[in-house]
Amino acid sequence: MKSLKSMKKPVIITAVSALAISGALFSQSTYAAQVTKPIQAVYNNIKIIYNGTEVPYDAKTEPFMLDGVTYLPLRLAGTALDKKVDWDGTNKRVVIADKGVPIDQSTVTALNNQITTLTQELNTAKAANTTKDATIAQLQKDNQTLKDDASKSSSSSLKDLQKELNDDHSDDYNTNSDISLSGNKNSITVTIEMTKSRWTDLSSSKQKSYLEDIVDDILKEYKDADVDGTVKNSSNNDKLASFSTNSRGDVTIKKIGTSFDASTIQRSLSDRYGNYAGYGFDFNVRGDSSDAYVDVFVNSDDWNKLSNSQRSNLTDGVTDYLKDRESIDRVSGTIRNKDNRNLITNF
Repeated sequence: MKSLKSMKKPVIITAVSALAISGALFSQSTYAAQVTKPIQAVYNNIKIIYNGTEVPYDAKTEPFMLDGVTYLPLRLAGTALDKKVDWDGTNKRVVIADKGVPIDQSTVTALNNQITTLTQELNTAKAANTTKDATIAQLQKDNQTLKDDASKSSSSSLKDLQKELNDDHSDDYNTNSDISLSGNKNSITVTIEMTKSRWTDLSSSKQKSYLEDIVDDILKEYKDADVDGTVKNSSNNDKLASFSTNSRGDVTIKKIGTSFDASTIQRSLSDRYGNYAGYGFDFNVRGDSSDAYVDVFVNSDDWNKLSNSQRSNLTDGVTDYLKDRESIDRVSGTIRNKDNRNLITNF
């Protein structure tokens, strides 16, 4: 008997050990395949808001809480996020994908062909544009050549006309003048040289007639040309007058202003207006007999104390004096602060 007991004990141990091992293996295999656990879920009317809009659900898809964590069905979440959710039962997988319209291979092929065609058209257009640019460049070059040739021809024609004008008009009114032309058929500049005395000896009407006779002969050859010019002193090349013409050939003469004695005029203005209305004024004059400019300096506070009529009387008096006593055609000026020479007003 003693020998039999000593033989069973190891078997039992072995059997228990085998059972434990087989049980452990069984448990792991079962957990990998499926596990069922009791849980205590809390349903508390949980709402899902996506971009400000509530996502509807039914009793089967109602979200719940477990151990402080909120759970919601994946399909419901996919619907809210506009995703496609599928269950792959064979492989036990949840498949999530973006929603979209599948594109078949024929569509892809057609689009690729269209891209190829457009690329070819683009290359063709680029080549055509290169050719066009080259053509434009050549046309511009040819045009410049034609202009140069026309200019040379025009210069030659102007030289011929210039000779005729000197033959016909250099001795008019005893001017003993020299006439030269420059420009082209569209715009002609006339330069007439004579002594100052011969020009000033002519009356205004004779000066105008003399210039219009020259302009008329020019317009006979170049009827659409703009004609203007100057009369110069042949002794020192100073301008004596400038003139312009309209489409009818009428001449307008603008005399060139002669210089004046600015210091003398400034003293005269100081004598007249240096203590105007009890306030001190200084004067600076520049320009010529055609256009004179006067700067009047006074303390800004004193100027502001003058009435409007006093201010007008001062500026009108200065202007009239220069026009009437100094024979200046046009007068303009400024009132400036004595302290910093800043502008107060214009007149």
